[in-house]
Amino acid sequence: MLDKKSAEKSDFKAFVKAAGSDDFVFVLNLDKNVISLSEDVVKVLSIPDREFDNAFEVMSELVHPDDKELFEKGIERIKNGGESDFIAEYRFKNEKDNYIPVMIRGKLLSPKKNDRVLAGIITLKATHRDDITGLPLEIQMVQDYNDLVKENGSVSGFILAVRIEGLERINENFGLDVGDKIFALVAKACLAVRDEHTYIYRISGNKIALMNVSGKNAHDAQELYSALKRKVSEIEYNLDYAAVFTISSGVVSFINDSSEPKDLLKKADFSLSMGKKSGKHNLYLFNSTEYTKHINKLYLREKLRDSVKNDFKGFEMYYQPVVDASGIVNSSNQLQGVHVVGAEALLRWSCPEMGMLGADQVVPILEESGLIAPVGRWILIKTFTQCKMWNEYDSNFHMSVNLSYMQFERSDILLDVQMALEKSKVKPENIILEITESGYIDHIELQKILDEFHKMKIRVDIDDFGTGYSNLRYIQNLHANTLKLDYSFVHKAVLDRDGESERKVIQYIIDMAHDLGMNVCLEGVESESDIEVLAPLKADKYQGYLFGRPVSSYAFFDENKRFLFESKKE
Repeated sequence: MLDKKSAEKSDFKAFVKAAGSDDFVFVLNLDKNVISLSEDVVKVLSIPDREFDNAFEVMSELVHPDDKELFEKGIERIKNGGESDFIAEYRFKNEKDNYIPVMIRGKLLSPKKNDRVLAGIITLKATHRDDITGLPLEIQMVQDYNDLVKENGSVSGFILAVRIEGLERINENFGLDVGDKIFALVAKACLAVRDEHTYIYRISGNKIALMNVSGKNAHDAQELYSALKRKVSEIEYNLDYAAVFTISSGVVSFINDSSEPKDLLKKADFSLSMGKKSGKHNLYLFNSTEYTKHINKLYLREKLRDSVKNDFKGFEMYYQPVVDASGIVNSSNQLQGVHVVGAEALLRWSCPEMGMLGADQVVPILEESGLIAPVGRWILIKTFTQCKMWNEYDSNFHMSVNLSYMQFERSDILLDVQMALEKSKVKPENIILEITESGYIDHIELQKILDEFHKMKIRVDIDDFGTGYSNLRYIQNLHANTLKLDYSFVHKAVLDRDGESERKVIQYIIDMAHDLGMNVCLEGVESESDIEVLAPLKADKYQGYLFGRPVSSYAFFDENKRFLFESKKE
């Protein structure tokens, strides 16, 4: 029954050769509206025969209602000469009246009018589909992409990832049925705004991926997303805004690409995450520079995890001197003597591949990954023990240790501190725990913990004071021992030698702290000329490169042994 003349065409032979066990060959005469199909297709699809008239009308009735318009538009473009190649995915009714996904690939073989033939193959798709939306799943997306790359060598287009924000809240407040309904509505909106070259999948979590490999670009993805946002707004309106939600989106575009689909999905998912960070209801275009940073961050996280598992190999504590500001200058405000009264412990981590990294690079990753809990315990024991050792030489020498707010959330910080005290045998009076000023400073639970530190005779300093929340109402309630002014304050005061504003601010803070029974430490002191400017302000402590950079415990002792201790061990 097949059109033998058309079948002899080389392009059609290629289609036949490429057909697999789940493929059916077809020949569609566009002008006579007659279709012929290979024999077994009638056993699968709900069609009247292997060959029949009124092909457009019959096939259109077999297409899922949501795909019908796309199918008809695609055929019209071929009939009107808009395209010579046809490739699209639809859902067709099978012999059991269920809809199954099929891929239709065809080529226009006879360009003459009244003799135009579209020949190709119909491929039955695996039914990896989501029960809620009916969309194919990620496993199907990978398979489809691989098939297209295998057939074409490389592809160009985009993957647009979409996530429904607020769905968890809707599930909690209204139930899973409502959440599922909204997800299904958004999936239907995606189907409504796509063209026939855009395939839609449900991927992990509350996410949908729209894949187009027809040569379109990021601009086309943006237009598609804009249309989707309008549809989502209609959904909210039709629901009378009873359940409010938004969508975030990220897109990765590619040209002549033959990458692994999972790599593209990772990039799309990264873009989606960045889209959420930049604000809900936003689209983020993939940025290779930011993605490289992201990959490096993941690599660093795994290296840190390995270090924690390997008895904290690579972690080390460095120490920077804290000096007494009183008596440090003579009557002419010139530096005359330095008395080191303590040290601030600063985390370092190193590995052969990345070298040594500071706390600013490591701590945020430890916090995000949850590794801050075990590393925080290690820091407490390490630094408390070091303080105990140096207290053998100076019984009043104190150790300042930074605490992350994630330690308060992810571990029993009181128990961790108590355990470190017991293991090290250090006097609590010689330990200072530093917390960074932020919006958390007025947290009730945090204040209760700080009260317990006060009862344990452990001192608390507020680090980087003036850069965060600055809620003076809570400062006194925290029983803070010292306010440490951030180096940015100090630098402005030092650099602006002809002005008074920055120095006045520092002076006001120092006077206030003294009135409240607290001390002030100025950080970032780098030169003797800095001391000349700062000395009249009457701070209590200084810290900065003038007195020493952060170094290992051995180097710290060696650099400061001449004047570190008021009394030497006999």
